[in-house]
Amino acid sequence: MDTPLRMSDITLYGVGYSPWTERARWALDHHRIAYRYREHIPMVGEPLLRLRARGAAGAKPTVPLLVHQGGAIGDSLGIMRYADACGRGPSLRSDSAGAAAWAERIEQGLGAGRARLTAAILADPEALRESMLPVSPAPLAGMLRPVAAQGARFIAKKYGADLAQVDAHVEAQRRVCLALRDALGGRQHLEADALCASDLLAATFLQMVEPVQHPRIVLLPALRRAWTAAPLVDEFADLLAWRDGLYATARGTRTRAAA
Repeated sequence: MDTPLRMSDITLYGVGYSPWTERARWALDHHRIAYRYREHIPMVGEPLLRLRARGAAGAKPTVPLLVHQGGAIGDSLGIMRYADACGRGPSLRSDSAGAAAWAERIEQGLGAGRARLTAAILADPEALRESMLPVSPAPLAGMLRPVAAQGARFIAKKYGADLAQVDAHVEAQRRVCLALRDALGGRQHLEADALCASDLLAATFLQMVEPVQHPRIVLLPALRRAWTAAPLVDEFADLLAWRDGLYATARGTRTRAAA
């Protein structure tokens, strides 16, 4: 039996509900790589994130950011490739041409989903309140809605999100869903007959269509509504069922690094 790879000097900085962070964590967990996880708070944590990214040439000041003994990796597909290279168990084939192609295509859908999500949060006072709960006592969260709104606008500016084109963003997400449906063709996996990086990319993209019901990703009701692209849910119920099945059978658990 394989034993977990112990690499206690690895730290992953991320945002727990983010598809980009989730696919990085999934790859590390799949390969039983031990790591510390640190939650990044958008806007507030930006200076520290930039400092950590500066420690390695080429690492972007964004999450997920994997800091390891040899440097840092600021790209989720790069983290998946690192996991494939260093971990135990079956490869996710993250260096395949298929994974690179799906990463590029899905990134367009994720960018559109992020813009749609940000607009939805800004339009919902309860979603703004819920956004503050991780960093504020519940009685004060409502009064901090302006801070949440400032954070949402910061994200939009950082990633160049156009918040006025919601319908266009939904259509961009739809195009990716259609491509995924066509590529799967009723099969369990996008490449060959085993779990692969492309599967993880696709499954986490669908978080922007309707969030998964899974202990790994917990969203409060208003935020869950904001994450849901309502026009796409019924149309792509088959893809969501595929994603849920993948989580049920293939989403591993974290191997924790020593404190």
